[in-house]
Amino acid sequence: MQIVADENIPLIDQFFGDFGEITRLPGRTMTNEDVRDADLLLVRSVTQVTPELLEGSRVKFVGTATIGKDHIDLDYLKKHGIGFCSAPGCNAQAVVDYVMSALSVLVAVSYTHLTLPTIYSV
Repeated sequence: MQIVADENIPLIDQFFGDFGEITRLPGRTMTNEDVRDADLLLVRSVTQVTPELLEGSRVKFVGTATIGKDHIDLDYLKKHGIGFCSAPGCNAQAVVDYVMSALSVLVAVSYTHLTLPTIYSV
């Protein structure tokens, strides 16, 4: 299986290395020629997955390492029997980490004690 993946998606080898040969490319500049022989296309939001990108290719599945889908022409994929999956919830822990660190900074700079429920107004 030929896999074309955005070079900035982490752990590509660990997750997909056993499935086929991986070609890593800059997501912002992927072309139709780049994906023509791919069976699997793995992108981030910087790659616009359009008919122009996929036309005449062997791509049978597109995966995005994002929660959004606005960079994917889902109608085209469906019409051509190309499978698709996004990654909703993939950043949930990062959101929790960010909120907790922001609350910690708030406490540190304002000498506020957080209690439930906490409402802070400036």
